Amino acid sequence: MNQVIDEHLRSEIIDDLGLGDLTSFEQEAIISDLEEKIIEQVNSIILDRLTPEEKEELEKLSDDEEIANFLQKTIPDLEQVKQEASLWIVKNWRAEFSQKSGLK
Repeated sequence: MNQVIDEHLRSEIIDDLGLGDLTSFEQEAIISDLEEKIIEQVNSIILDRLTPEEKEELEKLSDDEEIANFLQKTIPDLEQVKQEASLWIVKNWRAEFSQKSGLK
């Protein structure tokens, strides 16, 4: 899967979540964690939407371009799925972060 969080989105997340005072290392760790969670969520959604036959076909593919083409064909709204998963993960992370910060 292509990079989920590009520089523009990374900047928005840092601003939106108020992470500007953190070091670049801390910011990158948070962004990496979010990106990993987004990828897991997108993969889960994809697998839920594929038929058993499509899952079998996907398992046979090894080339990234073939996989991307297959997913675009079988899940036409893949970009929307990625966007919605990203928003959901960031929203939940924000709620967890606020809750943890409130406990201190």
